[in-house]
Amino acid sequence: MPKTPLTHHLVAIWFADIAGYSDRAAEDERSALQLIEILQSLSRDTVRRYEGRVVKFMGDAVLAEFPSTELAVRAAAALSEQYAKESAGTGRGHNLRVGVHVADVAVGPDGDLYGDGVNAAARVQEAAEPGQVVLSEDVWRQLRGRTEFQFESLGDRSLKGVGPIGLYLVALKEPPTTRQPSRSGSNTTQSAEERKAGIRSIAVLPFADLSAQHDQEYFSDGVAEEILNALNKVAGLRVPARTSCFAFRGTSVDAREIGKRLGVETLLEGSIRKAGNRLRIIVQLVDAPNGYHLWSERFDREIEDIFAIQDEIARRVLDALGLSLTEREERRFLKPSTANVKAYEFYLRGRKLFHSWTRQNMEFARQMFLRAVAIDPDFALAWAGLANTYVDLYRWGRNSRDLEEGQRTSAHALKLDPNLAEAHVAIGQALAIQRQFKDAAAEFERAIELDPTLYDAYYFYARSSFEAGDLEKAVQLFEKAHRSRPEDYQAMALRALALHELGRADEMREADQQAVDLINKYLELNPNEARAYSLGASPLARLGESKHSMQWSEQAMALAPNDPVVLYNAACNLAQLGEHDRALDGLERSIEAGVSVGDWIKHDPDFESLRDHPRFQAIVKRITPS
Repeated sequence: MPKTPLTHHLVAIWFADIAGYSDRAAEDERSALQLIEILQSLSRDTVRRYEGRVVKFMGDAVLAEFPSTELAVRAAAALSEQYAKESAGTGRGHNLRVGVHVADVAVGPDGDLYGDGVNAAARVQEAAEPGQVVLSEDVWRQLRGRTEFQFESLGDRSLKGVGPIGLYLVALKEPPTTRQPSRSGSNTTQSAEERKAGIRSIAVLPFADLSAQHDQEYFSDGVAEEILNALNKVAGLRVPARTSCFAFRGTSVDAREIGKRLGVETLLEGSIRKAGNRLRIIVQLVDAPNGYHLWSERFDREIEDIFAIQDEIARRVLDALGLSLTEREERRFLKPSTANVKAYEFYLRGRKLFHSWTRQNMEFARQMFLRAVAIDPDFALAWAGLANTYVDLYRWGRNSRDLEEGQRTSAHALKLDPNLAEAHVAIGQALAIQRQFKDAAAEFERAIELDPTLYDAYYFYARSSFEAGDLEKAVQLFEKAHRSRPEDYQAMALRALALHELGRADEMREADQQAVDLINKYLELNPNEARAYSLGASPLARLGESKHSMQWSEQAMALAPNDPVVLYNAACNLAQLGEHDRALDGLERSIEAGVSVGDWIKHDPDFESLRDHPRFQAIVKRITPS
């Protein structure tokens, strides 16, 4: 290998060789040489047509590189088909064996490629049978959603010098010779640059866990979410929320379809292989309308470098899109509040559980956050996460100790980092629950000042304003929450509720329809989300779709029969539909389950028909704080 400095880049590469060549050469050297001539001639033409480069010929084999995995696989399939036909002219047909891999390679001054990835591609090729094009798992993962390809798993193979690796057999559903590359090599770079210049939306998909034991999903999710949150702080760049992006985990949906469903122009996807203290992270920025890669990179680092890697990936994405950070955004951009990787791992475990939003997982999340702060007592973000779990546990069970701990831990997070917006939101929620609405508002305002992109600050401030009876303020804040996360349905559904209470019927109807449309779109990606059905039942009822409303309410109850918030929303729905006795029974059940609605119920227009009912008045008196 040359001693001069080499450049590195991430490319799709393949090796192809002639099956049965040695036996043919022993029988008839002249015809065997014809086989090599055919291979070289076809390779030069095919690789060029698919925007690649022939790196070198090695006897009866060829190494080629391509700017994307799709082009590499199409070229491999086309070459394999054409070679089988033309080699028959030598007196006996032969097949190729092709192995495709994606790797970070070093490029020598002479254009040759070096590195472990080249060896891996050669080993993948050796695993192929005559006539087969075989892909490594990394290549398959990038193309698994493409409907024009057909895959067959060959299982995990232990390859010499590579170790265990998943292999896949690929075939095109239409003859490869009938489908040409969608654009010529001479215009690829130019069109990509022109395309990137106008891109202002991106979805960060969950990173695949490629660890040997497949037990690092929390870590892969955490890294992807950190990058998502960082990109979301950049003005002019729309980034869908985690709930929408992560709904595509494990699916075979094509990149173009994902982009269409999420309404974005680019996708950031990746994989993480974690082994001991070593990390291998591969990321790709994909142009959603056509599935082509705009940028790819591999990071082989120690786990202690995880914070720097996350920062580097996010910045590389911004560079690729021609965006830069303002001074204010720079201050808020991926600033880790711990240097302890072990504490950070427990924090990521806690955050993954927290997103599940069930009472049991909330308790497990609390335990993970507790372990994080035990390892690093100065980890402000973990203290804020801990505070949020206590506040939510109080909402479920109305245990005064949870509320006290929520206030204590959020105050401690603020002591450690007065500029941590998440901590201000946590303490604002704790204050709002105690009806200290003015103090809560000050905390929410401070959170918004520190991070104007933080959805939770607007959303919980709006809820607090609704409970305080400041309905105009609630309407404005729910609208701002929606603007900060346009695909979110919750803020729009509750905005409609506040408009209803204010008597602004036309605006309410428009908001109800928007909420239903958003929920329908959300349920396409998250069909088992009880809260979406539960919260959407009331807008449907107000829109006059009584049957549909009851179906959604029953679906929510089937998915989460003991959830106090689902029970409360079901009671709201029954009240709107005129089922007064059932509504009151459901409200009683939600209270027994531990719902904490406090002052909310006094302003909830869904119970308008029950306001004068003695039983309802008794319930309100019992649960409203004095």
